[in-house]
Order: sequence, then structure tokens, then C-alpha cells
Amino acid sequence: MSQVSYRLAEDVLFQKVAEETVILEPETGEYYTLNAIGTFIVEQFQQGYSKAKVIDLVLEKYQANETEVTQDTEELLAQMLKQGLFISVESKVDSNHG
Repeated sequence: MSQVSYRLAEDVLFQKVAEETVILEPETGEYYTLNAIGTFIVEQFQQGYSKAKVIDLVLEKYQANETEVTQDTEELLAQMLKQGLFISVESKVDSNHG
């Protein structure tokens, strides 16, 4: 069994600046900024967590509305995938190869 997680694409630069994070796509020269919650979401994906786990972690840290957090996480993820900033990674959940 496997599950999909997401991470920044290889060439994408991710830099924290004060309360925001700047993400630079070097091929196009386009850059994006994230607020503190967006930064936290990206950092959790970088740790290899699934979308469901990232949503749980955001809810735990920010005590926010579950519907809003789910929607915001999915929108951020979709936008980053569309822009080529994120790639999907399949990770093994268990060690059984049955």
C-alpha cells in the first residue's frame, strides 16, 4: 500500500523572509509569497506528510475551522501543483509487499 505526498520541485527556491515565505520558480522567474500558515503547510509537506496529516497538523497548531483549513490546504496544493512548484511523491505506508 502506498500514499501520495507532495514536496517542492527540485529547482524551486523556498526562503523565509520575516513573517512570509518567498518561493521562486527559477525557469520562469516568477515568485510567490506565503503567509505563516501557508509556510507551515509547505513545511509539513516537505516533511513527507500526506494531505490529511498536514490538515490535522494545521488544525492542531492554529485551532482553525476544519472546513476552511481543508479548503485552503487543497487550494494551495492545487495551485502549487499547477505552477509546477510541487511534485507528487508516492511513499510506502507499510513494509508488506503483499
